[in-house]
Amino acid sequence: MILIYLLKVSACTLVFFTVYQLLLAKLTFFNLNRAYLLVMLVLSFSIPAVTIQNLHEVAATEQQSPAKIAYSNDGFIEQDGEAQESTIGKPVNWDRILVYTYSLILALLVFRMLFMMLRIRMQLQKQTVGQQGVVVLVNKDSTIKNCSFFNQIIVDESLGAIEKHLVIKHESVHVNQFHSADKLLINLIAAVLWFNPVVYFWRNAIDHNHEFLADRETSKVADKKAYASLLLKLAMPAQKLVINSFSKLPLKNRIMMLYKEPNEKLKKLAYLAIIPIVFICCMAFVNREEVFVEKKVTIDGIKNTENKASADAPTIPNVYALKYLSSDIKVNPNANSAFKAIKPILIVDAGHGGKDGAVAALDGQKEKDLNLRAVKILQEEAAKRGIKVILTRTKDEYMKLSDRLPKQEATAFISIHHNATPANEAAPFPGIEVYVSQLNGNIKIAEDLGAGVLSKLKQLNGLEVRDSLKNANLLLLRESKVPAILIELGNISDRKILDYINQEKNIRMISNLILDGFVAFSKRGC
Repeated sequence: MILIYLLKVSACTLVFFTVYQLLLAKLTFFNLNRAYLLVMLVLSFSIPAVTIQNLHEVAATEQQSPAKIAYSNDGFIEQDGEAQESTIGKPVNWDRILVYTYSLILALLVFRMLFMMLRIRMQLQKQTVGQQGVVVLVNKDSTIKNCSFFNQIIVDESLGAIEKHLVIKHESVHVNQFHSADKLLINLIAAVLWFNPVVYFWRNAIDHNHEFLADRETSKVADKKAYASLLLKLAMPAQKLVINSFSKLPLKNRIMMLYKEPNEKLKKLAYLAIIPIVFICCMAFVNREEVFVEKKVTIDGIKNTENKASADAPTIPNVYALKYLSSDIKVNPNANSAFKAIKPILIVDAGHGGKDGAVAALDGQKEKDLNLRAVKILQEEAAKRGIKVILTRTKDEYMKLSDRLPKQEATAFISIHHNATPANEAAPFPGIEVYVSQLNGNIKIAEDLGAGVLSKLKQLNGLEVRDSLKNANLLLLRESKVPAILIELGNISDRKILDYINQEKNIRMISNLILDGFVAFSKRGC
């Protein structure tokens, strides 16, 4: 989630800025301090974006025969036609409200910065009385003077020759060292992290460091006392965040640094403290993804297959054309095989979508979004195994039930849903359930598919799986020309189940077990 990422970024900025204030801020190695402030900003955004996979090996016994086909007694109620929003009580989705609020403030701050830059450009055009190369002379009444704006140096034309020379020398350092790029970067980051107070102190530190650099270079060609007097004479309040002013209040730190003797080079060793701090931040804020390596063994203990979520080379299972495909098998006695090898194709449907949000979870997530997330993960896992998966929808859009039915030849069709408990009703089965329709003409083949998938899902730890198929008079299951099942991935009204489903690693494990059942079904032939 974007807000969690930004909170981690903010935590990194707090750690790195604390180190700067305690160890580096008072040192006279201004170029190194500038590099630190910029590099640590980049690292603050980079570290929380990194994900490290932790591999875990899990042993599982592979069942050689599908689960016994049985049906549970309770039924299923379908909401056909134009779907309506569920009347189940839906809590306020605070996550979405926070994201919208954050995005609105971000947009306003970026607009404000762009508007300020445009306004400065327009004011300069009105107040300019002359120009000498990159030096722009403005009249003494101009509110923008004795500063630099990107590659332009703006000077008050009423200043004396010596004062102009010092101002130009000072602002030339800002221009030549591209300090405007630093200011643009930190202002954009301040807009992104507007809720983080540390970023404003960070912006001031970069601003002060720019002035220390420019003061040091200017003091080489001027008397420090005279230069300090000029700083006091031309001091103005700091109002413009996108320009480098020659002198702006407060001046205490600049005057102190101007007269401070350079630190000994040995003190550069303080920068080595950065290394363990970066390591600690990496350990604390890098994301970790649990990847389970499932080693399957046959009943007699012989190792059979190894299924890893991040397999190096996909293996396409042997799949044979079945009798429900339009190209029925025609046995040729002169042929070597009675079966025609084909590539497995699995059509997967993410239930609901668009205006049909279906039920809502305890944390405000809509079933339609959880369904779409699950099928996309299943598609990713299938791609690693060489299985082609076609999704009926890839985004949040409304589709009629009839439009979801497979329109092409495929090996199987699976519809993914999540269950929920309406208010004041008895809690249904909380775990995973597999549905078929006994009204479908290919019910026996659908039963084989459902039983095979169910037998694999029973190997799952941490989430209960119903041990029998369920019959449901659903349009998708009833009218499908392709063997079809519907899978309920759990009750999102149950906090424990929802916490389990919200973990991506668990959805990937479930997806691989479903694919195991699909592969076993695909290899069966007629």
